[in-house]
Amino acid sequence: MQSLIVILQYILAIIGLSLIVIVHELGHFLLAKIGGMHVEEFFIGFGPKLFKFKARGGTTYGVSAIPVGGYNKILGMDRNESILPNMKDKAFQNKPFYKKLLVSIGGPVFNVIFAVILIGIFLSMGVFVPTTTIDFIQPESPAEKNGFEIGDEVIALDDKKIESWDDFSEVTKKHPGKKVTYTIIRDGEEMKLEVILDDIEGEGFLGISPRLVEEKLGFFKIVKESFKMTWDISITYVKLFGMLFSGKIPFSEARPVSPIGIVSIFQQSASMGMQNFIFFVALVSILMGFGNLIPILPLDGGNVALIVTEAVRKKPVPRKVLEIFNSVGVFILVSILIIGFVFDIINPFNIMNM
Repeated sequence: MQSLIVILQYILAIIGLSLIVIVHELGHFLLAKIGGMHVEEFFIGFGPKLFKFKARGGTTYGVSAIPVGGYNKILGMDRNESILPNMKDKAFQNKPFYKKLLVSIGGPVFNVIFAVILIGIFLSMGVFVPTTTIDFIQPESPAEKNGFEIGDEVIALDDKKIESWDDFSEVTKKHPGKKVTYTIIRDGEEMKLEVILDDIEGEGFLGISPRLVEEKLGFFKIVKESFKMTWDISITYVKLFGMLFSGKIPFSEARPVSPIGIVSIFQQSASMGMQNFIFFVALVSILMGFGNLIPILPLDGGNVALIVTEAVRKKPVPRKVLEIFNSVGVFILVSILIIGFVFDIINPFNIMNM
């Protein structure tokens, strides 16, 4: 029975990865269609084609044998492609700058939109929020030394009222090494406890952890928090990319992950429940979106860099330069992929250690 559950978790993991890729390709596809470009193919999966049909607009849709991800082929994105005279006005390269730019960033944008939706689903399933009631006291901390007990509800620090865990954290950090008075409620009675806070890196520290309670959010709250969480995660990713490329984060702490590693992470998250799985898919979708904007070919960011360069120069990038740019990009990506595969085999990711 346990083996069957693990197999189902891996199937779910593959579906999660596939959805991220399909959504990415769908972004390129829809914006190409809206921009009047001809999309020759849109397939789910890779490898031998099992099923296909050509729609009235000329696009061939289908399903391939390897059910992971998908792809679409837009006329004219390959600069060496031969284009019939009657199709030149529908080719990617012959469209205005803004349409080419929108198609190139369409995949990453759809990945972020997908993440917003997933995070909304994640939040709708209920979230655990911290309260001001103590659930853990760190040994040898100021809280233990000064008589705090599990179950105490912290309601004030000196004259500052505390209504949430964020309030508690904010006001406590402002008093490193200082003597303060907390007002608590214990067994229905109000009490005051004096304590000298520890100074941890310039911030006040009491040494308690909050009790968590499950909370169901309303629709508008879910929408607001979905966008906020996606924004916060995106900003964090951008900062981490910057720190990685500037050398502030060592490579050993930012190892690449191959598709094998991603599937493993998804399987582990699925074993922790559907809600966790949905959240991890959202995280990877955002990561894929921003990762694709790195300015190297054949990533979307490489296409954006070319489009912008050609718009500034008002003429195409020389073919020789383009070939070198593409070769360097492919070499970098293949190298990263191989390193990721090696790491995922010899030192698999454990999300419990993340």
